[in-house]
Amino acid sequence: MTKQPQPKGVNVKLVGLGGAGARVVDSLAALGFPATRFLVVDSDSEKLQHCQLAEKLQLGESTRRGWGCSGDAGAGAACLRTAKDALAGKLADTDLLLLVTGLAGGLGGGGAPVVAKIAADAGALVVALAIEPFDLEGLDAQSHDALLRLRGTADTVVCMPNQAVMDRQPAGASVPECFEAANNLILEVLLGMGRLLRTDGQMNIDFAHFRSLISGRHTESVMAALEVMGDSRPRALMDAILRHPQLEAGRLLGETDGIVLCLSSGEDLPMNEVEEVMSHLRDAAPAAKLLLGVHTEAGQGNGLTALVMMPQPTEKTVIEEEPEPVNRLEEMPPESVHAPKTDPVAPLLWTAHQQQLPLVNISKGRFDKGEATLHNGEDLDIPTYLRRNIVLN
Repeated sequence: MTKQPQPKGVNVKLVGLGGAGARVVDSLAALGFPATRFLVVDSDSEKLQHCQLAEKLQLGESTRRGWGCSGDAGAGAACLRTAKDALAGKLADTDLLLLVTGLAGGLGGGGAPVVAKIAADAGALVVALAIEPFDLEGLDAQSHDALLRLRGTADTVVCMPNQAVMDRQPAGASVPECFEAANNLILEVLLGMGRLLRTDGQMNIDFAHFRSLISGRHTESVMAALEVMGDSRPRALMDAILRHPQLEAGRLLGETDGIVLCLSSGEDLPMNEVEEVMSHLRDAAPAAKLLLGVHTEAGQGNGLTALVMMPQPTEKTVIEEEPEPVNRLEEMPPESVHAPKTDPVAPLLWTAHQQQLPLVNISKGRFDKGEATLHNGEDLDIPTYLRRNIVLN
């Protein structure tokens, strides 16, 4: 009898890019997220040292010298391009790449699209979770451009707005409390994503169906984790979906073409509750394809927890080109400093307008009446540029 091949599990890998992404991925490794590899990538050696469990990849050891990219998206992209082969080896055979990155930093803003493209070229489905900066950082334009570039290579991008989390904090909340609240929201969403990927539930979401819903969209998705209690949990869950600010569900439910829903509880869910939840969603989103997972989580209690994910209904503008480094010389090989003018970068170096320096001869003071130092008829006490009429720029 011919032995039938056994289906393999979904090969999920997590990559945390920059300081924000590294913190999240290292925390998920500690919490037992169902992934085959946890990788944190940074040029800042000090931040990498804070990661205890995830595998580390140091970038730009010679060009960045262990420092970060200083918000320079071009430098971040260059660092990732240099490490392309090493990263491609670590992402080989990936079915799903979860890429966690900040949008405001140089490495996340410029390098995230490079990572997404490497994984996509290897056949992975790329879901990027992008952390938006606080308003007080004044980086809205920079993060917006980074988001457009990332959407051009990732299959979908889920934005996590730090500012929205801070707006819900009580007056007087400290800086650490605001950061902790933002990190907890991200962890809740990703842990819900982990349940979605598991195959030991009463009802499992088929990865092929999930891939067909998300693949190649190059747009944003909304995602949120919710929990409701009480006797009328299906109705309460629907109300929570409609009220959740991040889901924009009042608008999106009627427009989206797909909804991913993963339900879990500390006890086996009654089938009639599952049916009622699905009925509410079908009424609100009649044109959407519904993917459902149902799991029992020991120790969760009697609350009903849900992960909801909805792709945006329409594709938005994307930017596919990579940013140039702010310091162009930093990324140029030494020989290109003397490049001929046919070099595409050379005009930037050779055609800049320069002004003549206002240099004048000055008196030798009390040595003015001394004997001149003569050599081949030239007075060596007079500067060369004056003796030979050289214009200094």
